[in-house]
Amino acid sequence: MPASTRHMFDIDLQHGVLPVSQAASSLAAMIRRSAQQQRPVVITQKGKPTAVLLSVEVFDALRALVEGASKPEG
Repeated sequence: MPASTRHMFDIDLQHGVLPVSQAASSLAAMIRRSAQQQRPVVITQKGKPTAVLLSVEVFDALRALVEGASKPEG
């Protein structure tokens, strides 16, 4: 996987992990930040990761990786 693609899946542990209560009150800001930084945001409930917010570009890159890995070679 190219380094530029790998960065898209890195999580900023200082600012990219939020409790669901904070995520609910700042969803628009989270979407903006995820899109600008091209990084996912992890949402937690009771201290455990339960969801991930991705920009459309990161989601498309992930889908392309999965589809590419599932195609038979030949």
